Amino acid sequence: MLKKTLFILLSSTIFTVHATPDFLSYKNCSPLNLSDANFSLSSKDVFPEYSYITKNYNFLTLPISDQDQRYCLIINNKNKVIVDAIPTMLSGMCAGRWDKQKDLPIWEADVGGGRGAVVYMNYSTSQNLKKLKKSEKLEIDEIIKSINCQLPVYSKNDVLELNDSAFYLYKLGYYNESLNILNHVIKLDPSRAIAYLNIADIYVAQKNELLARKNYAIYYAEMKKLGLLSKVPNRIKKYL
Repeated sequence: MLKKTLFILLSSTIFTVHATPDFLSYKNCSPLNLSDANFSLSSKDVFPEYSYITKNYNFLTLPISDQDQRYCLIINNKNKVIVDAIPTMLSGMCAGRWDKQKDLPIWEADVGGGRGAVVYMNYSTSQNLKKLKKSEKLEIDEIIKSINCQLPVYSKNDVLELNDSAFYLYKLGYYNESLNILNHVIKLDPSRAIAYLNIADIYVAQKNELLARKNYAIYYAEMKKLGLLSKVPNRIKKYL
């Protein structure tokens, strides 16, 4: 995600550019105003170093500019959403590359030029949340805002990432935000057993025993269907 200083800069910028149609319909969850945007490249023209494609991810980086303002858009091409915008000093180029040795989408932003000052930007929301502390409220709020913006475009293939993000938000004490994400996980995959367990744990933390029991029971039933009762935590049995 963007550093705090970058977010402040971008959120105050009204940005328009001029170009090809394939990104115009993408949902914009970046800090930039792209309502009148046109892009200088199509998805077919993106340079190999500007793409990160694995079994689970499909990310692109796209350079855009307007007069003396230049940015690199981070695009989740699988979900058709623009997730971020990074200032760059180069025209028509993105200063950086995707780390293709990693199993997660990590953009190495070369902010200093010539690999002089590299900032590693991880676009796995769950991994970013995992590293944060409760005191880092601005960063947490920024991630929640990004997740909420992208919720409509998530698919069943994203439930693992969403569930993990919700789990770390629960650990950080963001119960309602976690519940919102978990309810969307269940909407995408009604048989996702672990989601019911996480929901029940949140209701326990909120001292709502009735809803905790209800969701523990659903979790138990789903685990029974899967033949995984031996994996059910002993701590939940008093609620069944």
